[in-house]
Amino acid sequence: MKALAKGSALILASVALLTCAQPSPRPFLAEVQVESQRPRWPRPPSNARVIYLGQFSGEEEFGSRRSWLDRISGWVTGRTQQGFVRPVALSVGGTRLAVADPGLRAVHLIDLSTRRWKTIHRSPDGSLVSPVGVLLLPDGRLLISDSVRNGLWLYTQNGEPEGPFTSEPLERPTGLALDARRGWVWATETLAHRVRAFDLSGREVARVGNRGTELGQFNYPIRVAPDRNGGVWVTDSLNFRVQHVDDRGRVDRSFGIDGDRAGMFARPRGLAVDAEGRVFVVDALFDAVQIFDDRGRLLLLFGSRGAGSGEFWLPSDVALDALDRIYVADAYNRRVQVFAYRPPDAR
Repeated sequence: MKALAKGSALILASVALLTCAQPSPRPFLAEVQVESQRPRWPRPPSNARVIYLGQFSGEEEFGSRRSWLDRISGWVTGRTQQGFVRPVALSVGGTRLAVADPGLRAVHLIDLSTRRWKTIHRSPDGSLVSPVGVLLLPDGRLLISDSVRNGLWLYTQNGEPEGPFTSEPLERPTGLALDARRGWVWATETLAHRVRAFDLSGREVARVGNRGTELGQFNYPIRVAPDRNGGVWVTDSLNFRVQHVDDRGRVDRSFGIDGDRAGMFARPRGLAVDAEGRVFVVDALFDAVQIFDDRGRLLLLFGSRGAGSGEFWLPSDVALDALDRIYVADAYNRRVQVFAYRPPDAR
């Protein structure tokens, strides 16, 4: 009994210590000084359009602050702070960043303002196996695609499992994107060589594509990103191009060819679109991000092979936030890198 009482007293003392007032954390990268030695593109003397800001690979480096309940649970279970194993997909919503990590069989849900970090391992009916797509919805909920379990799963704003998003059968779902104007969720079905759209209740409202090389056909599509006009761009990976689906569900144009020079593609993966319609495409074999206008004209390329600042090793996805920051999932360097962005054709 004395030992039990002593243990209880220790836990209570720990709780009291953890609940004491602590200084508020500094928002991540909120006031970064852009120093002259930071990597930037294009190189001087040209005006910089993309500037390296920083990177993070796990809770400890990020400066994450767990709740006192999480910390007590970690002491009891022996759970150490989490880090990325193979981050492959990103979604930004407000101050939150979701990172799909199939190497850990998990999704990291990160608040860039409060520095809270939650790692999700469970689906509503078991464990995640291969989470490869994430989407933060406008109401704060999280959608995850699991390519092995062939499902889309919904989570609460706090990362708690809710249930399946749709009862529709899926064939290797990967990328996810939101058409906010209509409330449609787009998903790439890699093995079916198509993209499908669902309303927010999970009912299918559109499907586009089949296997082939013609306009409107796909060969292992990977990612999808919305544009400003209600359409979406799709990385048509093994056709070495990106294709555009307009707001009526028609594929109206594409750009890209197989090659090893700037403006071409070797293995296009993730993509994002800025407010002016510029298309950012990550190329895993180029270890770079290329920025195009909406007609496929190359505006800028940044990054190179390596493990240093602004270098990549098989990068997999890119995301943009409202503060003109670029996030890149640097998959095999096990990190997310962050860049400041000024439009390449800005005056």
